[in-house]
Amino acid sequence: MGTVIGQQRQGDIRVRSSRVGPVVEQTIVYKVRADSKFEPDASVILSPGLPRVDQSVTSDGWAVCRSVAAVRSEEHAEVWNVTAEFSSEIEEGQQNPAPGTNPELWVPVYETKSTRLEEHVTKDINDVAVSNSAGQPFENGLVITRLIPIWDFFQFESAAIDDETILERNETVNDSTFRGRDAKTLLCTIVSSVIGFYFGAPRRLTQYQLHYNRKTWQHRRLDVGTIFLDGGDRKPFLDDDGETVITGALNGTGGKATGSPPKPAELTFDIYETSSFGFLRT
Repeated sequence: MGTVIGQQRQGDIRVRSSRVGPVVEQTIVYKVRADSKFEPDASVILSPGLPRVDQSVTSDGWAVCRSVAAVRSEEHAEVWNVTAEFSSEIEEGQQNPAPGTNPELWVPVYETKSTRLEEHVTKDINDVAVSNSAGQPFENGLVITRLIPIWDFFQFESAAIDDETILERNETVNDSTFRGRDAKTLLCTIVSSVIGFYFGAPRRLTQYQLHYNRKTWQHRRLDVGTIFLDGGDRKPFLDDDGETVITGALNGTGGKATGSPPKPAELTFDIYETSSFGFLRT
């Protein structure tokens, strides 16, 4: 190792544009005197007082150390010039921030994508129950696929937020109207969540996705069965001859459905936990 004996006059600071907004880049050159002229090259950059990659930040807190390089002086074998490069750049897309603002308050930029959803439906587009030609509903409905939109975005958060909190947010649906979308139509999933040094401080950067299903993220089944309720009593569904038990249509409260043929009600079941989505900045 060695001893930092000063900071060289050479060095610079730059500000450039990027898709995340202004990026601060700074170069600082240090002079280090090794313990001996036979000091191993790799140990010089570990000298006390030199920046550490991905740990040290500039005095103003904007940029993080990205690289450290040491070059031996041609005049003195034990003297080294150590160049440290700092940058505030991150790779993930974000809204262009105002310089000096807290990234944990930025409103994310959303990218709209789409994915194909496979689902079992109990009614066709004309609200007709999926049934055979005799009016008897199919128990498993009809399997279809359709495209749904996904909003993909990154959000800076406090590094104090633990993994358990992040996991509790995953696979939840909105419990009320959110950004104009009805309750239980938005499914929140978490693609990744990383704690690192961003803009000069430890922060958590989480990638969220909101999947929009206008039919809600509930499981649907036709209300059919081999029994029905009559005055609180359970009775079997029988054919017209009153001999064979059949699968009949129910009205949603256990009674026989009406109509010709009878139209079964549609039952919905919650399969995801609900959330207010208060952790999302919109």
